[in-house]
Amino acid sequence: MIDKEVALVTGAGQGIGLATVRRLVADGFHVVMIDRNPEPLATAAAQLRAASNSIEHHVLSITDRPAVAELVGALIASLGRIDVLVNNAAIFWDGKFDATTEDDYTRMYEVNVIGTFVVSQEVVKVMQRGGRIINVASRAYLAGYAHAPYITSKAGTVGLTRGMAIDLAERGILVNAIAPGLIETDMFRSLTPGRQQELIAKQPTKTVGQPDDIANGIAFFADPRTRNVTGQILALDGGRSMGISLY
Repeated sequence: MIDKEVALVTGAGQGIGLATVRRLVADGFHVVMIDRNPEPLATAAAQLRAASNSIEHHVLSITDRPAVAELVGALIASLGRIDVLVNNAAIFWDGKFDATTEDDYTRMYEVNVIGTFVVSQEVVKVMQRGGRIINVASRAYLAGYAHAPYITSKAGTVGLTRGMAIDLAERGILVNAIAPGLIETDMFRSLTPGRQQELIAKQPTKTVGQPDDIANGIAFFADPRTRNVTGQILALDGGRSMGISLY
């Protein structure tokens, strides 16, 4: 058993997930890192573990419910608690609407929405009053150009967040979401240079956010002192959600 709060972070091997792990460890959490890609996860965990004993990592697909249930059970047996869940794992690709397929929609929804649902449902079976769940959505849920399946999935994440917040409120579990805008991650770097510049030009700040910016917002919702906020979507997007150049 452990005498500090435990946070489970999915998609923790790089980008926003890794920045979130660093921030939560700094805030005093024992952090359980989850990712489906073993190599970046192991590398990141080893680096963090060198400076902190409050790290463990597990390779896992968030859509594999039996594996998720097994891990949650093992964490309760070894740690005795899960206080915070950060649903960060997601997939993304660019592509105009008329070039997308049913498989594109199915895969995006399966990971970005169903995966979040599966992990959340297994964790809330053991989460006690005062637990906090933070879903990583995207400003793109409002609108976007050339990634309709992703927009659809992140709109689903927002809807799931609100539905969970209502259903879990009487159990004392808070559920909120972060909606990042343009953030310098592998997802952003996967776009062509021209597409990157096009998106930056639409930013009111004309800048790209950093993973640490999102981690700071997640840390706000993860803080046990943030106990009167649920069902909210916090946009961290350089002002893009104000309605300026929505596409």
